Amino acid sequence: MPRYGTSLRTDTSLHDVMTESHERLDRLFGRLLDALESNAPDVRELWTELDHGLLAHMEAEERFVLPAFARFDHEEAIALLREHGGIREQLLELGVAVDLHCIRFEQSREFIQRLRAHAAREDKLLYRWADSRLDAPLVAAARHHVEAR
Repeated sequence: MPRYGTSLRTDTSLHDVMTESHERLDRLFGRLLDALESNAPDVRELWTELDHGLLAHMEAEERFVLPAFARFDHEEAIALLREHGGIREQLLELGVAVDLHCIRFEQSREFIQRLRAHAAREDKLLYRWADSRLDAPLVAAARHHVEAR
């Protein structure tokens, strides 16, 4: 499975790229939860990798996909952007908790559940639409942005 910084085939759909990104982030969260539960020394490193990957993923959607989607379904695009704002806020709060060594396992699990629900919504609404309607240069730019992280 590709990691951030590797390149997928150029004919890979945006849906495939973004769902693979969700899967990588989900696996990384699993590793982070395991590290938190066992009080492992690599929690900060895992958190940083997750933070950068998640922010890059959302930025790709916001820069390359959501503006075009907003012309198709403005209300849903705004709702997804609001969810991104809430995710960023919670990501920052959890990052501070990691730095202070006071992050709670349950708090992290709840965040993962929120991310999974958001990912399912994007899969259903955004990526399938993008594969059929988004211009090829925007798909390529979004793909590159996610894969470069």
